[in-house]
Amino acid sequence: MFRTAIPLGRWAGVSVRAHWSVLLVLLLITDLLASAVLPRAAPGANTAWYWVTGGLTAVGFLVSLLLHELSHAAVARRHDVGVRRITLWMLGGAAELEGEPPTPKADLRIAVAGPITSLLIGGAGLGAAALAAGALPPLPVSGLAWLGASNLLLAVFNLLPGAPLDGGRILRAVIWWRRGDRARAGAIADRSGQVLGAALAMAGFAQLFFLGQFTGLWLVLLGWFLIFSAQAEFTAGPLRERLGGVRVGDIMNSSPVTAPGWWTVDAFAEYAAGAGHERVFPVLSFDGVPVGIVSFGDLIKVPAGARRATRVADVARKDRAVTVVGVDAQVTALMERGFPRPGRDLLLVTRAGRLAGVVGSDDLARAFELAALGHRPRTTDGRTPSSLKA
Repeated sequence: MFRTAIPLGRWAGVSVRAHWSVLLVLLLITDLLASAVLPRAAPGANTAWYWVTGGLTAVGFLVSLLLHELSHAAVARRHDVGVRRITLWMLGGAAELEGEPPTPKADLRIAVAGPITSLLIGGAGLGAAALAAGALPPLPVSGLAWLGASNLLLAVFNLLPGAPLDGGRILRAVIWWRRGDRARAGAIADRSGQVLGAALAMAGFAQLFFLGQFTGLWLVLLGWFLIFSAQAEFTAGPLRERLGGVRVGDIMNSSPVTAPGWWTVDAFAEYAAGAGHERVFPVLSFDGVPVGIVSFGDLIKVPAGARRATRVADVARKDRAVTVVGVDAQVTALMERGFPRPGRDLLLVTRAGRLAGVVGSDDLARAFELAALGHRPRTTDGRTPSSLKA
């Protein structure tokens, strides 16, 4: 979903990126403020100042979204839950955790951190607007007031009891604490999220068709997002339980066809034509260290006249475009990274810096489908992994 996100650096030690839809939200909020909200709140100002104030306020709102997600990340790390990255997008933000909270108390603390931060920012914004009412012109005061009110609204919305909202996480933590069954608690929170999403979508359609207000489209979009996100979590929950303890090394292809990085594109294509049925290959350096991946699609982009002189390593995708995991990493951790695209992506599996194998879309699909059938993947010698034996 976020493959086109733009890196924004590291904030408080956490990698932050923004989906292109953030720019759309920035423009929409700026337009709303400059065209409607600020002219009513502070009439008589120059039109250009409405746009400047609207733009600065919109940026401030996006920064407050980032602070909301950073608070989740900070509390998660205090409970020894790693944070892969934070992504801002059209409907808010998402802090991607590398594991599950170890206890209901940790789950609750991580969940409430975001709304508390938004409440604090909201209170600070409204308080600053009240204090500055007599000292500053009405326009910046109105911007501060809107920023404060929007953060309070954000906090209240996020506290609605349905996954994947923070309120859904809080509901899950409470049920987990009361019943002692995390999987069951998660399923209830996910179902609640689907019901909440349906209610929001219906309210949006009613607002759109009966009141003629196009702002109902936002409610429809939010409802759709909640329904499908909650459904995805509801489906993934049992899979996580069944795949618990399965290592990446248990599902990987340990004998993949590899692409020597120093070979030319033409030479490797000739070799690959008779080496198997793979379409994506790990690229190795001269000393056997994995440096990236390359697909037939990548090689096709090289002009025909240059294929005899272009090295495979020069075409390979590297660094952030490639996922590298250790052989002992858990398969459940891969579920948070997004599904590899068939014929396009590979996950590189390493042991002591060397290539141990690869995981493609078919390998993950096989593991998930076996889990859905109530079975565990087996190692290549036919034995169930020792970590899974009763």
